[in-house]
Amino acid sequence: MEYIYAAVIIFFATTLQGISGFGSGLVSVPLLVLFLPMTTITPTLSIVNVFLSAIIYYKNRHAAHPRQWLWLLGAGFAFSIVGSLLLVEVNERAIQWLLGLLILTVVAVLVSGRNLPTFNHRPGHVGVGATSGILNGLMTLGGPPIILFLANAKVDKTTFRATLALFFLVIAIANVLTFSTQGVYQRSHLTLLLAMVPCAMLGALFGHYLQRFVVEQQFKRLTLGLMLLSGVSVLFQAIWST
Repeated sequence: MEYIYAAVIIFFATTLQGISGFGSGLVSVPLLVLFLPMTTITPTLSIVNVFLSAIIYYKNRHAAHPRQWLWLLGAGFAFSIVGSLLLVEVNERAIQWLLGLLILTVVAVLVSGRNLPTFNHRPGHVGVGATSGILNGLMTLGGPPIILFLANAKVDKTTFRATLALFFLVIAIANVLTFSTQGVYQRSHLTLLLAMVPCAMLGALFGHYLQRFVVEQQFKRLTLGLMLLSGVSVLFQAIWST
């Protein structure tokens, strides 16, 4: 029964990601952790994210500018490996509290209309990529730093989606390579993947179809709404784990 629950959660979460370019981990991880351990969720979702991000990137590849984001992508790849190696060592609940409070604080600042630093320079790209990479390796929740970065940089909707998909693809590959070399993947992961991957692909394609009906202002509201949801859900996850 838990595999059916996981499949439904993944379909809903990837539909949201197909629309906005992000959100699958932010929605799915707090729900999946209610009945699966993080050491199962992170390696499994990493494989799901390879398929998911590849689909979304392919659909939006015309708006991607990989050369512009080389330092961002490189830092994300390297620090995702670091996060993956730390998965069994770190105090998971402390990271959840920190991440949840950070997301809600930045959402409040963005809603207030104040400008944040864009970090649109090489050291800034490395910092954002590294932070997202670490969080991705630990919890497949690498989205908030780069989402906040791109939202504050005010890139258009299609470029936003394409850049996020490319970044998520790179860091998901880093996770899968690391977990594979560590011998993390077992038969239980394969069974869960058989339930998740088809639903993830269907959800991504359905979300991509729906996103053409979402105008720019609605997209911005959806982005902020998902960020708010993610902050609350991560804090809930931290409280629940106590």
